[in-house]
Amino acid sequence: MWHRVTDKNFSKASLAWRKKPRRWAPKSRQGCKTCKIRRVKCDLARPSCLKCSSTGRACDGYNDATQHQAGEFHHILQTIGSLMIMPMTGSVQAEALCFFQNTSIEHINAYRPSQSWRNTLMYFVQTVPAVRHAALAVASVHRKYLDRDYSIGASRSQYLKDWLSDTPPLLHYNRAIQLLLNQESGQDIGAIAITLLVCYLFVCFDQLAGDDVRAINHLSQGVKLLSHVDRTMLRNKDNYNEAIYSGYSTLISQVRRQIDRLDMQAVQMSVIWDPVSLQKSFTSQCLNSDTVFHSLDEAADHLQILSTQIMRLRWCTEKDQKIFTAEQMQPSLSILHNIVLGQLETWSSLFEKMLQHCSSSEVNSMAVSFPRLQYLIAWILLNTRGSGREMDYDHFLPRFQQSIKLASHVVATQKPYPESRKATFTPECGIIPILYIIGVKCRHPAVRRQAVTLLRQRPIREASWESTIAARVVERIIGIEEGGAGEEGMVQSMEQIPMWRRVEDVSWFNSASGRYAVTINLTYTLCGGEETYSESLMV
Repeated sequence: MWHRVTDKNFSKASLAWRKKPRRWAPKSRQGCKTCKIRRVKCDLARPSCLKCSSTGRACDGYNDATQHQAGEFHHILQTIGSLMIMPMTGSVQAEALCFFQNTSIEHINAYRPSQSWRNTLMYFVQTVPAVRHAALAVASVHRKYLDRDYSIGASRSQYLKDWLSDTPPLLHYNRAIQLLLNQESGQDIGAIAITLLVCYLFVCFDQLAGDDVRAINHLSQGVKLLSHVDRTMLRNKDNYNEAIYSGYSTLISQVRRQIDRLDMQAVQMSVIWDPVSLQKSFTSQCLNSDTVFHSLDEAADHLQILSTQIMRLRWCTEKDQKIFTAEQMQPSLSILHNIVLGQLETWSSLFEKMLQHCSSSEVNSMAVSFPRLQYLIAWILLNTRGSGREMDYDHFLPRFQQSIKLASHVVATQKPYPESRKATFTPECGIIPILYIIGVKCRHPAVRRQAVTLLRQRPIREASWESTIAARVVERIIGIEEGGAGEEGMVQSMEQIPMWRRVEDVSWFNSASGRYAVTINLTYTLCGGEETYSESLMV
């Protein structure tokens, strides 16, 4: 028999706690499914909670928490509101962020503008601390870059040293890195997306600061991270419902497009660069007569893949032409050459067919002129190979003339900085390498000089290409091939430049020469010759 308490005071004291309000505490939503159903406190042990195991029950895991958090994130992505925006810590940050939104983003996506991508980027800048600090670092160094005095040819190397003594850009840069390292889970899809965005902004930052090596390293890390994204998403697919998983896939694909494009364009700056996504894209996106381009952006993506394949094929061909003639070229390269040429011709046909359904304003826009220009140059490069190719360029004068006309239209339609002499910047390769190829490979005196004029029309930086540097190199090549500098030494026709005098291979790097000058260390070989020549040019 149980002992019955009869003391009334004791009984009242034991029940007094019921009359006091319970101390508030946030309700935990992190328990396992089984404990939630049983309405008991979960001990949150992993992978199975001890409370379930000790009572012989099967623990159903913690998937609900992941889905709940992912659901909130998915909802936030769809309903961006002013209350979500992180507060500014001062007027300087507010001004820098405004500059990033109004100027930097437009410059970064100058050739492939995408409002969807800009909205996504700004959303993360406004809501994620790591991305915000990376954007503030880009905005700070971008403004410094635009404010340089180009009239006296300031050196990028010296500028970099001066910039390193300025703390705000570095503080934001380092803070972004610190915040990335402090992320709770590096395997979460959202965390991966943030890391990729910061990596992309760091590439822009390093290029503006003149550190091309670090920019390539950041690009390489971004490409490497992307190679693991598919496996990570597949591994975590069961943790999200279909709608949430689809939202994450869309987000990752936007970042992937930007980094993949930079990855493929890097072949225009480095002979040894091997784009990771090239072979997969080239084999999986073969064109045929039944293919339909649904947008200019889709057509541009296909052309980018073909242009990159052409540059890689050209580098391989250059290695073999020291041993083989064009007819004796390695069979695998010859077969690949014919495949790429067929794909390029198919692309042109499909592109022109798509334009028949576009408005006149779209047809006359840079979004159409630039792909046409890229196609012409790609076609010329693909159809000139072997030991005698420097003379073969003369056969394509009509295409060079058409190219310079399109290039003039592209330069004229580019949105400049408010002051005409201010520079523009984009991490993508665009008009500069094309004008450089025209100036170096087209020996028609008027056409190549028009290319130089366009390069000097306004300072532009595209990845590691600078228009003023490229113009100076082209001018020197013209001087070498035409036997003199200036108008007095100008030849009247291409035929006046013999094969032995034509420059075949060119490379250069820049070095500082005082505070406001840069030295171009130029190396080149003449067609058919084995001797390498080196010169230093002042800018």
